[in-house]
Amino acid sequence: MSDSPGYQGFFAELKRRKVFKVAAVYGAVAFGVLQAADILVPAMELPDSVVRVIALLLILGFPVALVLAWAFETTPEGVRRTTEAAPGEITEIVTAPAGRRWPSGLLALAGTVMLVVGGWLALASRGDGADGTAEASVALPEDERPSIAVLPFGNLSGDPANQPFTDGIHGDIILQLSKIGSLKVISRTSVQEYRSPTKSVPEIADELGVGHVLEGEVQRAGDQFRINVQLIDSDTDAHMWSEQYGGELTVANIFSTQSEIATAITDALRATLTQQERAAIARLPTEDLEAYETYTAAMEYFRSSYSEANFRAADLLASQAIERDSSFAEAYALRAATGSMLYWFFFERSDSAAEASYALARRALELQPGLAEGHWALAHWYYRTKLDYDRALEEIDLALRTGPTDAEMEELAGSVLRRKGDMESAVLRYKRAHELDPRSTVAAFSVGETLTLLRQYEEAETWLKDAIEIRPDFGLPYMYLANVRMRSEGDTAGARAWLERKRDLGLIDDQHDLTLRDLYLWAGFPDAALDELRAGPVDSGNQFQFTPATTISGRAWLLRGDTVRARAAFDSARVQLEALLAADPTEPRYRSALGIALAGLGRAEEAIREGREGVRLMPPAVEAWRGTYRVLDLARIYAMTGRTDDAVDQLAYLLSIPSEISVWDLRIDPMWEPLRGNARFEELARIGSIERKGPPESEAR
Repeated sequence: MSDSPGYQGFFAELKRRKVFKVAAVYGAVAFGVLQAADILVPAMELPDSVVRVIALLLILGFPVALVLAWAFETTPEGVRRTTEAAPGEITEIVTAPAGRRWPSGLLALAGTVMLVVGGWLALASRGDGADGTAEASVALPEDERPSIAVLPFGNLSGDPANQPFTDGIHGDIILQLSKIGSLKVISRTSVQEYRSPTKSVPEIADELGVGHVLEGEVQRAGDQFRINVQLIDSDTDAHMWSEQYGGELTVANIFSTQSEIATAITDALRATLTQQERAAIARLPTEDLEAYETYTAAMEYFRSSYSEANFRAADLLASQAIERDSSFAEAYALRAATGSMLYWFFFERSDSAAEASYALARRALELQPGLAEGHWALAHWYYRTKLDYDRALEEIDLALRTGPTDAEMEELAGSVLRRKGDMESAVLRYKRAHELDPRSTVAAFSVGETLTLLRQYEEAETWLKDAIEIRPDFGLPYMYLANVRMRSEGDTAGARAWLERKRDLGLIDDQHDLTLRDLYLWAGFPDAALDELRAGPVDSGNQFQFTPATTISGRAWLLRGDTVRARAAFDSARVQLEALLAADPTEPRYRSALGIALAGLGRAEEAIREGREGVRLMPPAVEAWRGTYRVLDLARIYAMTGRTDDAVDQLAYLLSIPSEISVWDLRIDPMWEPLRGNARFEELARIGSIERKGPPESEAR
């Protein structure tokens, strides 16, 4: 191998065979590839495991490259095995001046070091979390993370016109901190009531369940701004850190300041800030200050209510933000989510509206690949327009990797899981949302609402009362408390008290849920139901059902024994529903409602056909909550048309899965009067379960 003995001869042979050169070039190129992968993989929305695989392949390929360099050489005739050294060739290399011998070895060493460092950084910075998808800091258990609440900032200028700017700074800092997975950050909703606190910091922290509180003040004067912030340890009420920031009033300066504040707080709490999180909090969404302020106002409308008016306002303001900055990705995402909500709540139910929402979400991700808000908007779209729950959950996971871990995202996950039929997991996600936003009435209400479907009425009642305590002007908890009273104990008086309390407070929902007229029918008081109808003959419509006011009066007249007026009412309902179906023939609510109207007219075969079609269009297997309403309507049709065993089978199925009804429905509701005396029905009403004679209609068809 060598005509020069010892290690010098060996290193000379390595140089002759160009092994040093290959090591230097390989290490430098590998380091560059790893740096590029570290940037491109997150941008292309690929999992972090891709970077790990690339790093492992490059490390394993290094010795292979060195062996190949030793064994083969490139010649004008092609690649061939390396020839033996010519006489004196090794001696010439060894005896050459150091300036000619050392550089190649040093370059090889540098290349090796670059490969090792690049590989170590790629592997060490991507340790799997508990779910194998997030960075290690994100995987810390909630109770091990430093926790913080950011109290509403004071408006130092004293000018009410600057309050929205102050509130915007406050909300943005919460959002930035929420992007840091190693922190537990209380959502904005829960801190709003401490705008003018009368309690001490330790008392506030105890109520919110946090170990630290951030206070601040904002001043806006002309084209300048100033922000003062201080971090307080809630146990000792001692200041841990404080700083003053300011400068020219530009979006770039504001976001730079917010990023500095988030980084400083992370350092003060000795939390971990990953490279990806650092990039996320430093990103500038727009350079147009007016566009950004318009967008934040739109988000306020989106989050504050499920009303059509709020969604319309959010859409309008987000559109104005886009008009000012056509590259504002977050504004496109907000418009997309708003469109999906309008579709979901039947405010704008059309294929074109759904397609427009999808296009807006995709545009957001085209402008900013990997944008958390873009994946959030797509999650809404898959869930609310396509009922594709698995894809929606995938989008939520993608959003959580790069965006804030906040109550809103947890609530969305809970809602998707609930419609998928995994009620227990939905409750857990809603409870997690409540931990992040303990003063959110929506989170508390959602827990109680879902527990009613699981028939865990006692715990549900506690959560629903908590929701009212947080926000007494939110109407839905009152309706659900009436529901709980009815279905847990058959307590019609208690249910009526909650509904009257809601009405006395003037709380009217955009969509009509359980009302006094429904309660009167359920309890068998047709005269009272008719009186309610005369006061307000409004159709009952929401995402779950559509019941014409004439159907309700038809049922009331049947209870009165006035079949002539009942038939007239049911026929009016038939005419109305047939017109609605002519315009929208695939709407399952209309099919079920038409079936009930036809059953009231004695047209049994047609009624059953429509009821079955309603179930086919929306079975529980497709939508675990809304689908139960279609099965319940079919059971009503069977009962009205004398198909007793079929009706009992549907009711037994509903009582075997999460749904709105309980045994008290069977015991009290006069709708089931035709089934009374049937042994199977009486057993079902007594114990809540029987052996069914056949599969549920949704499976049989």
